[in-house]
Amino acid sequence: MRGKEEPTAAKYSRLISDLRVAVLEGPGQVDPATRQSAATGEALSEPWLSYTAKVRDESWGVTDSDMENLKAAGHNEDEIFEMTVAAAVGASLYALDAGLRTLHAAD
Repeated sequence: MRGKEEPTAAKYSRLISDLRVAVLEGPGQVDPATRQSAATGEALSEPWLSYTAKVRDESWGVTDSDMENLKAAGHNEDEIFEMTVAAAVGASLYALDAGLRTLHAAD
């Protein structure tokens, strides 16, 4: 069974890499450095700092009022969408990387 896991990981590594590039470095309303920060939680100012932390750590708690607060701070829906996706993808990739490290440590 272990022999099948490595080819699967290799198979998906290109797709994961493409996802990282598309979400964090691709064209968008929000500059790539800010999207990268949304993914990692580093170097963001408010209201993005609190909002992206909520998306990464407690996504079930995001409410309409969060959206309204971001709009009131001058952010448009495209920016909010991009930062939401960047934070969610960042959380997902962090969990994936942690899981893969655990699997490799067990080898």
